[in-house]
Amino acid sequence: MQIVRGKTVKLPRELLLMQRVGTYVGVIQLLDFFELPNEYLLVLERPEPCPDLFSYARDRGNRLDEDQATDFLRQLVQTLQLCHERGVLHRDVKPENILVQLDTGDLKLLDFGCGCDLQDSVYSTFSGECRWPKWWGTPHYTPPEWIQHSGYRGVPDTVRSLGVLLFAITCGDLPFQTDEEIVQDFEDLVRDCLAHNPKVRPSLEGILRYTAMR
Repeated sequence: MQIVRGKTVKLPRELLLMQRVGTYVGVIQLLDFFELPNEYLLVLERPEPCPDLFSYARDRGNRLDEDQATDFLRQLVQTLQLCHERGVLHRDVKPENILVQLDTGDLKLLDFGCGCDLQDSVYSTFSGECRWPKWWGTPHYTPPEWIQHSGYRGVPDTVRSLGVLLFAITCGDLPFQTDEEIVQDFEDLVRDCLAHNPKVRPSLEGILRYTAMR
């Protein structure tokens, strides 16, 4: 519950999460919101020119060079670190939910509709307003631990999503459907992010320590 414009209301989880992280430049800015009879209308910033990362990569043959890909990854890691520091787990990190500002090369993370509070324990459900699993239509983002054990931890799942994203924008395909080769340290980074065992995946801080990220 929160007091809004003089009255106590129950706000949607997505809105509450965006209020926590919305002042950070790496997150799309929430400018205002309005309560309608059956829903809330969110007013968000709209940087221009600013395609999503899926469109940006597609227009470049889905094969961004390693320098640009690691720059994008660095920005995403820093943004997600801040989200986690503020207790927010995005749960839907994929190219369609990331905007690329063409004039600056800066990224903006958007769509917290599948987000939730960050917790140390295992997630066994998909809470909040997300009415379907985050990988609906994108099964390659599904972590093995969810398929095998119907549970996952927030940070290892985020790291795996980053590995899938990194593979997709540099190899022109999703993981496990291609044999394309990439440079060794960069390949190590992708492989470790995609590790089957969530305990083996690097932390967000650990990603930044790879040679390819320096």
